[in-house]
Amino acid sequence: MRRGDDYVASLRDGRAIFLDGERVKDVTRHPAFVEPIRLIAATYDRARAVILDPDLTFAAPASGARHSTMWLIPRSADDLSARRRVHRFWAEPSYGLMGRTPDHVACVLTAFASWRQLFDRGGRHFGDNVVRFYERARDEDLYVAYAIVPPQIDRTKPAHLHPEPFLHPGVVRETEAGMVVRGAHSIATSVTMADWLFVSYITPLAEGDEDYAISFVLPVGADGLKLYPRRPYATMATSVYDYPLSSRFDELDTTVVFDDVLVPWEQVFIHRRVDLVNAQFHESPSHTTANFQSLVRFGVKLEFLAGLAMKLAEVQVSESDPNTQATLGGDVAAYCAAFDALVKAAERFPLVTNDVARPHPQYIYAGMGLQRRLIVDMMRTLREMAGGAFQNVPSSEASFVGEETRAATERYFQSSAAGARDRIKLIKLIWDFVGTEFAGRQLQYEMFYSASQPVVNRRMFRAYDWAAAKQLVDRCLGEY
Repeated sequence: MRRGDDYVASLRDGRAIFLDGERVKDVTRHPAFVEPIRLIAATYDRARAVILDPDLTFAAPASGARHSTMWLIPRSADDLSARRRVHRFWAEPSYGLMGRTPDHVACVLTAFASWRQLFDRGGRHFGDNVVRFYERARDEDLYVAYAIVPPQIDRTKPAHLHPEPFLHPGVVRETEAGMVVRGAHSIATSVTMADWLFVSYITPLAEGDEDYAISFVLPVGADGLKLYPRRPYATMATSVYDYPLSSRFDELDTTVVFDDVLVPWEQVFIHRRVDLVNAQFHESPSHTTANFQSLVRFGVKLEFLAGLAMKLAEVQVSESDPNTQATLGGDVAAYCAAFDALVKAAERFPLVTNDVARPHPQYIYAGMGLQRRLIVDMMRTLREMAGGAFQNVPSSEASFVGEETRAATERYFQSSAAGARDRIKLIKLIWDFVGTEFAGRQLQYEMFYSASQPVVNRRMFRAYDWAAAKQLVDRCLGEY
C-alpha cells in the first residue's frame, strides 16, 4: 500500500491543468489543490498504518500481499461489510464532503474485473486489459478518477448527429499503437489530484455512435489530455476559521479535453461497441457497487449534519426545549437512522450471481432516490434552527484580534453556553455547510451526482419486488 509522500510525488507528472487562463505549474503546491491533496495523502498514510487490520485490508489470493478492501471482489454479505468499513474510513476525514475519493472508481474497476465476461464479448484481449489494469491499480493502490458524462451540447441528438464531430470523446483514427481520441467530457470530479482517468459513457449511446463507443484508462499526465477545473473555492476562502470547509475539502469538478490523445491498445476496455458501453455499468455490478460507496459516504455526511444540528441547539441553550427535541428527532435523527438502515440492508441482503455479491439494487436505488430529498430537507432544518444567526456574525476572524473590535466582538457575539469565538466558529462552520458557494455545490452534487430524479426513480421501479406485492393483493382478492 502506498505512502502519502509517494502519492503526492506521483502528481508531479507534467499534467496540463489550466486555471484562470494559465497553466498550473505544480498542482501539489497550488492553493486551489493543496489542501485536498494533503488530505488524500494523509489518508493513504493512515491506511498504510493499518495494513494488517483485517477490517480494512485483505490478502490477494495469488500473492498473499495485503491490499485495501476497496479492491476486494465481494463474494458475500461479509465482503460487502468489509467494503462498507473501508468506504467509511475514506469518507470520515472529509466528513462525507468529498465524494470521489480513491475508493469510488476502485468500485467500478473491481466490478469490471469481477465481470470480465462482458468485456470478453468484444474480444478476449479486452477482458484481459480490464483484469490486468485492475490488478495494477490494486497492487499500486492507484487513485483513479472517471469522466463519463459528456458536455450538454444538444440533449435531443446523439453524438454522431451533433453540428460537428467529436464534441464528445470519440475515436478519430486507429494506429498500430492504439486509438486516437478527440473531444471533451464534463464533471470529472477530482481528476486534478488522481493518478489515472477512466473514460467512457454512462449516458446511453445510440445506434450510429460507434465512433464514441469506447471505454479506456489513461494516466492523467498523458500527452494531449487537458484539464479545465471550475472556479476553486479554496482560493476564495479568507481563512480556515471563516471558511473551514471551503478551504479544505473542495474536490474540483473538471472538464477534460482530449486533444488527439493516443490511448495504447492495452488500456482499452471497449472499442466501437455501443451495446457494451451501454451494458458495462448495469450488467456488471459496477453501478450498485459504486453507489454503495456513495451512500456510505453520504451516511457519514448525515451524521456530521446531525452533529451540527445538536451542537447548534446546545449553543442556543435549546436542547431541552420539547419543540427543538421534536425537530431534532423527527427531522434529523429519524432520517439519519432510516438512511443507515437502507445502506446496511443493501449490504446484508446482496444479490449473488456468478459468485459475485452486489449490494441489493432495491435498497441502493431507494437510498439514491431519498438522498436528494433528504439533503434539501435537512439543510433547510439547519437553516430554520439557526434563524438570523448567519447574519449576526462578525465580518471575519480578524474581529477577534483587532484592537478596536476585540472587546465588542467578545461581548456581543457570545451566548450563555459558549464564548463568542467558539459560538461564531460553529455558526461559520454551519454556514459553510449550508450557505456558501461551496455549500451550493454540495447541494447540487448530492441532487445530481448520479442522475436526475426521474432516472433514479425508474431504476427503483425496476428493482422493486412488484410480484411479491401483487401476490399479497391476489391472496386478499381470493379470500372473498
